[in-house]
Amino acid sequence: MSFVPSTEIAELTANIDGELIDRSRVIDHLLDLRIVSPGMTFTAQVDRLLGEVPGKSVVDAAWWRQALEQLAASTEPQPA
Repeated sequence: MSFVPSTEIAELTANIDGELIDRSRVIDHLLDLRIVSPGMTFTAQVDRLLGEVPGKSVVDAAWWRQALEQLAASTEPQPA
C-alpha cells in the first residue's frame, strides 16, 4: 500500500494565513509533497503545479488553497 499525503495536504491548508504566501515557501512545500508522492499521477500533478506557480516573490493564498484542494482530491480513492 502506498503512502498518501492527505495529512500533509490538510496541514498545509490549515496553515494558510493571510492573502499572500512567500513563493519560495510554496515551491518548497510542493517539492516536499513530490518526495512523498504516492504515484505517477500525483507526481505529474505536483510537477504541473510547480510549473504554474504564479508571481515573482509572493503567491495569492487563493491559488495555493486551490492547488492543495486539487492535490487532496487526487489522493481520494477512486471507485473501481
